[in-house]
Amino acid sequence: MKKLNNVYSFINDNYIDDVAIEPLVEEAIRATLKELDPHSRYITQEEMEEYNKRSLGRFAGIGIQYTLHNDTIVVRKTMDNSPASKAGIRTNDRIVAIDEHSIVGDTSLNISALLNGEAGSKVMVEVVRRGVAEHLLFTLKRDNILNSAITAAYRIGDVGYISISNFSRPLAAEFYSAINSLGDIRSIIIDLRDNGGGALTSAIDLSSLFLNKGDVIVTTEGRSKKVTHYKRRDDKPFDLPLIVLVNENSASASELFAGAIQDHDRGIIVGRTTYGKGLVQRIIKLQDGSGVAITIARYKTPSGRIIQRPYEMGKGDEYMIDSTRYLHPDSILFSNRPVYTTLNKGRKVYGGGGITPDIYIPKREIPLSECVKKARSNNVFVHTLIDYCDVVDIYTLREQYPTFEDFEENYAIDSLAMEMFYVLANISDKDITTSDKEYIAVMLKALIADRLYGDDAWRYIYCKHYDHMLHEALEIATNE
Repeated sequence: MKKLNNVYSFINDNYIDDVAIEPLVEEAIRATLKELDPHSRYITQEEMEEYNKRSLGRFAGIGIQYTLHNDTIVVRKTMDNSPASKAGIRTNDRIVAIDEHSIVGDTSLNISALLNGEAGSKVMVEVVRRGVAEHLLFTLKRDNILNSAITAAYRIGDVGYISISNFSRPLAAEFYSAINSLGDIRSIIIDLRDNGGGALTSAIDLSSLFLNKGDVIVTTEGRSKKVTHYKRRDDKPFDLPLIVLVNENSASASELFAGAIQDHDRGIIVGRTTYGKGLVQRIIKLQDGSGVAITIARYKTPSGRIIQRPYEMGKGDEYMIDSTRYLHPDSILFSNRPVYTTLNKGRKVYGGGGITPDIYIPKREIPLSECVKKARSNNVFVHTLIDYCDVVDIYTLREQYPTFEDFEENYAIDSLAMEMFYVLANISDKDITTSDKEYIAVMLKALIADRLYGDDAWRYIYCKHYDHMLHEALEIATNE
């Protein structure tokens, strides 16, 4: 420490040119943390501010989702009870100026930074609406927007399905409301695929909805070997048979929940081996508003399994890009992985990193032509819907299909929407297969359903056709 301070003092006093010390210090911190585990890192002031907002599930804004379409910001959706929805901003409105500053064609601007700000502050947006000759001006008062971690909650027959995007702090209350909204169901599927985790307290609270009083949910063990057990305090409210979907991107708090459910034999884990992020970071705020995330402990499941997958100190880049852990179906059966037993039934479960599913579902790609894959990656489906909604009033479909069930069963994409997609994707009918055409039609139908009936509708239609892991889970749930 003295050595480092001496170097900086010498640079400050004697270097030939004036030099800012702060960037040198930041780079030294980054380099130091890079030599540790893959999850210890430096956090900039901006990242710390964003973290604080996201960890609470709130940020101050106007409550819209948007996309850049033909160099213009187009509103894809307004959130319920948000400043934007209350003011009358609509889907497909074009935002051409923010606080009298034109944003058309300027892709270098940070639109989120312009729209978001302190709660209670005002922002003026100028809107072009198809069918309205004059530009519309809206003065909006920014408000805290609650980002729900529940991205879908619906029934498939008598099986409930709830998808969770992250473990933000209000999660347990949101989940409780979501599951009760499903009515009388025989079992529940919780989808944690691509859920990168979040707050430890949220993982504990969600686990507590399914475990018995006194059950250990997770254990932490730090440098001092001090062990902390987090237990279920009250009686569980839900006795439903439970299936948890996971994949290689389910990490951290997702793995804590899946591990607790598996170790107590409370449910069936289906999918692929999880990410293996089981190190506990403490975020330390520095004087300038930046911070560092320093690993201080390891998570263990109730049976004693270490969730963190192996790593080499100082080789974080290699660790982050490693995909061999989930590419092969037999990757969950390595003979050198430690074996544990579950706490109620004594079943074998594997340690050595991540949560190994009870039922393994290999990764399966949707068979698509390269041109359709490229169109998907370039967001052509969304751009097609924007253009389609400019010429067709899709909301009249609500009169023809008053319920989502009617729409899902009877509506078919018309030729105009398909042709618009072909034009934007720069493909012709002869370039694609029958499978491609079916996929394009399903995706466009799902996006229209999202506009008319909400997020659950999009996911329901897409999953019905292409989510083979969910299909497997439904088979299991039906036979339970």
